[in-house]
Amino acid sequence: MADGLGHGKHAQIAAKSAVSYVSAHVSKPLLDIFSGCDKAIHHTRGVAMGICAINKAENTLSFGGISNTRAMIFGKSIKNLSSHYGIIGAGYKTLTIETVPIETGDLVVMFTDGLPETINITAYNQGILQDLSILAQQILNDFSSGKDDAAVLVYKCP
Repeated sequence: MADGLGHGKHAQIAAKSAVSYVSAHVSKPLLDIFSGCDKAIHHTRGVAMGICAINKAENTLSFGGISNTRAMIFGKSIKNLSSHYGIIGAGYKTLTIETVPIETGDLVVMFTDGLPETINITAYNQGILQDLSILAQQILNDFSSGKDDAAVLVYKCP
């Protein structure tokens, strides 16, 4: 997930540049993707970026995040995955990749700063939780501040 700083055309250029870089380097380790993208988009205003990589063979999810993208896993328990300070394209000091176990049926929710740092979807009924596009829209409806753009990505672990 890449959220260009600010709004408008220049934010869009930054986000598209980051997504393009990540797409072209998806087979590399997450630390390499972040550092390479930081250098590749330095000519833009930069982005907040979070990436989840799922290892189906090991039933794990690895997450790295810079700035205010967020990731949460809803399953038997709720896990918040941390992002670090900085801006992709303008530098960052630290990036720790968190790797956590995942199980069939877990919901991975990634979102940008147009939503609060944590959300709680545990009260949603099963109908909403089963349709990921409805779930994403419900999260936006319930948690968006309305003061900033917001994006939500939902993935259900098979």
